[in-house]
Amino acid sequence: MRKVTLAALVTAGLAPFPALAAEGDGETSSDGWSGELEFSYLLKRGNTESDSVVSKGDGEYEGENWRHTAEFEAVNTTAENQTTGETERVAERYFLSYKLDRKLGEENYIFNVGTYEKDLFSGYHYRISYALGYGRSILDTERHELSAEIGPGYRIRCLEPEDSYRNCENHEDTPILRMAGQYRWDISESAVFREKISTEMSANEGSISRAETSLSSQINDTLTLRLSHLIKHSSQVPAGTENTDQEITVSLVVGF
Repeated sequence: MRKVTLAALVTAGLAPFPALAAEGDGETSSDGWSGELEFSYLLKRGNTESDSVVSKGDGEYEGENWRHTAEFEAVNTTAENQTTGETERVAERYFLSYKLDRKLGEENYIFNVGTYEKDLFSGYHYRISYALGYGRSILDTERHELSAEIGPGYRIRCLEPEDSYRNCENHEDTPILRMAGQYRWDISESAVFREKISTEMSANEGSISRAETSLSSQINDTLTLRLSHLIKHSSQVPAGTENTDQEITVSLVVGF
């Protein structure tokens, strides 16, 4: 019943908004979309043999009254077992997020956000959350942008070794309070610094936080070189699982 309740909330919260946005802003055209595709590949041969592939992407549509933001991440790493000599998967993670903002003037807005994460080495089969709340643009100048958000939501964590998405018998469900912030600094015409932070707090299951810091340097009109540092922290994790994960990547970014 709790999963049905969450699905109903997401459907009620997100489904009508694109239709309203299209009606109010004429956002049926894709001409206003902008975004980036980010790729990174690391090959190691010699004493250690491993292959790591990281791909990320984001897209945004800025309308008169509505703002759509979508993100995805995929990380896959295989390495040779020094004992058996066989190739094993040592990291595999997927993350999806969609957020819809209803603008209330120049500074304030109401946000709707849903996220999905699957990490084979996190102790969970998958994790889904949804939140609805209030956001505000705190700073918006030629070089600096800063915004903050807060609102209630709900989270479902399906525990391993479940392999079904429709009927997860072993799961944890809890209400959450989501807080997030985003900062952008245009250092120069070709260099950009970004910081994105989000935290989901629960009285029963602790907090889950993400913090991503990046520095981008534009090569030409299409290509950008980016250094990123991602930190994920969960205050409560299954036995044998670390509370904090970190990823550092150097990637080539294609803009569109």
